[in-house]
Amino acid sequence: MSRQTAYRLRIILLFLASAEVLPCYTQSFRLSDITTLSPDKMLLNGRIWMNQYSKVTGTQFYLTDKYLKGSVYIKGHKYDDLDLRYDICNDELVLKYETWPVIYMNKELVDSFSVSFDRTHKIINTGINRSGMFGGYVNLLYSGPTSLYVKYTKKIYPLGDNGLKDLFVEKHYVFLKKNDKIVPVSNSKKFLKLLNDKKKEVRHFIKSKGYRVSSGKPETFVPILEFYDSLTN
Repeated sequence: MSRQTAYRLRIILLFLASAEVLPCYTQSFRLSDITTLSPDKMLLNGRIWMNQYSKVTGTQFYLTDKYLKGSVYIKGHKYDDLDLRYDICNDELVLKYETWPVIYMNKELVDSFSVSFDRTHKIINTGINRSGMFGGYVNLLYSGPTSLYVKYTKKIYPLGDNGLKDLFVEKHYVFLKKNDKIVPVSNSKKFLKLLNDKKKEVRHFIKSKGYRVSSGKPETFVPILEFYDSLTN
């Protein structure tokens, strides 16, 4: 990136940081300009991030409040080895890039991203603007003939920390995609019911492997779906 381009982008970001009247999702470029942005400008297109929750117990971020190494796909361009945090309270991706101010990345540009923690966590942008349901950024746990998604969120409970401080509380919503339909999965019973066309085989598989499935641990659904899909291929 040239020094002149870097200087211009810094001015844009500083302007956005000072413009308090801007709506939460205002972007620094018009939508009509998105396809003309250079790869560097697409990566750094966003709003200045500021910590609004220093007095709340816990963190608004997914997995950890530390930056995680990851990759981002933006309009077909892949950017590797980035320092990322996923804010699941506001459903925003936070980027720390070299000496630049920390920013919320432009969600209208981001196709998907992944971060490394205990494993690689892949998050896709559904392009659907909904809160607390299947929309915005969702975690893709499994992809095959069926797919498994989890929407992670955090809410603030006033004085939830022993009546002294506000508290972040995490929730998640599980969704199964089957036959091009996305269905919420509220519990393991609902999950197994969605696989009823192979009920006998699925139940025998679970019993033989000693698996315990729970919507509280969505990852426990993955081996069941892998087996189910192997029957339908």
